[in-house]
Amino acid sequence: MNVGDMLRMMRDPLGAPFFPPVLQVLLVVTWVLHIFFVTLALGSSSLSIWGFLFPTPNRLRLARVAARLTPNAVGLGIVTGIAPLLFVQTIYDPIWYAANTLTGFWSVLFIFVVMGGYSLAYLFYLKGSPDGKLLWSAIGSFILLFFAGWVMHVLAAVSIRPERWMEWYAPNGIVDTRGIVFHAYNLPRLFFLLPLQAGLSLAVVLMLFGWYFRRYEADADFMQWVAELGRRLGLAISPLYAITGLLWAATEGRAFGIGLPLGIVLPALGAGLTAYFFTLKQPLRYAPRSLLVWIGTLLSVGVIREVIRTVSLARFGYSVAEYPYRIDWGSVVIFSVTTVVGVMVISYLALVLYRSGGGNGDTQPSPRVERFGSIATGMLGAWFGFFLLVGLYATFFLK
Repeated sequence: MNVGDMLRMMRDPLGAPFFPPVLQVLLVVTWVLHIFFVTLALGSSSLSIWGFLFPTPNRLRLARVAARLTPNAVGLGIVTGIAPLLFVQTIYDPIWYAANTLTGFWSVLFIFVVMGGYSLAYLFYLKGSPDGKLLWSAIGSFILLFFAGWVMHVLAAVSIRPERWMEWYAPNGIVDTRGIVFHAYNLPRLFFLLPLQAGLSLAVVLMLFGWYFRRYEADADFMQWVAELGRRLGLAISPLYAITGLLWAATEGRAFGIGLPLGIVLPALGAGLTAYFFTLKQPLRYAPRSLLVWIGTLLSVGVIREVIRTVSLARFGYSVAEYPYRIDWGSVVIFSVTTVVGVMVISYLALVLYRSGGGNGDTQPSPRVERFGSIATGMLGAWFGFFLLVGLYATFFLK
């Protein structure tokens, strides 16, 4: 049996619930939101540590804000990670479950690592951020969160090398079921996706923070300093982003036969960001545009990750486009309505938050926003009621 046949036999016999290429696109889109908050958590954690280790009045003030942001970003990273995980499990189940089996110990420990990172981040925000005590908890949180990213990196690296699974599962003919060995990794890819993108996500959010509170006159100087700090951070990291992208292309990209196109695209992303931050003379004013630029960059990176995964499996004649599917309209409708309700609720919260930071005057939501909120919360309540009724029906009437 060759590798391609093995992969096809490992697929879910029921098939995917919808057209696999559509799920592939949704995987990339939802991954962008997930990686934004994950890297923001790492960036804000490192910022809070830096601010308390090298204190100045502005740094301490910003460090306290960053300490409060970190647990929120971790929570959002967890929530937004559910969707891409489900899409991976749906259309990439052969490689995902194989990777989790080969690295089983760390796959299970991952949950507890994230719990520990979140708990320490919250502990520092709640008890340590006012005066800088318990800084060890912030450092411990950063280490645990980065280690969680390392585990996910290893799982991804193992999953796209199916030709070596048997070698890793039974080295020298002896089965190893411990799941403790980090079988595959690529350091340029890791540093590109985690530390460097953490710095860039933080840079954009710093500019957004200054822009959001820009109309509070008492804080005008501080907000200008924060936005400029974000611009300088982005300008310092972007060239490293280009260099690390080139190294990623020269290693993993070359191994899969796409070193040249990746060697063009990845450094171009870093060079483009460098040029953008260099020409950004008013970071406070153009922070929303900077967010769009960064989201577009993350989307490009998401596509690149998917291209690498597709090319790695194409070597064995395996393609997601050929994944069997049977349209399950019930699942599709539930997913679609849940998405609509979620987007409406989040949009309402975003509008309220924007209004609350709009200035020193009236910060109450407009009647139109209030009506929108009533509709959104009503839809959310109805959706909860629907799921409750489905659960009761399944419990008492289905045999």
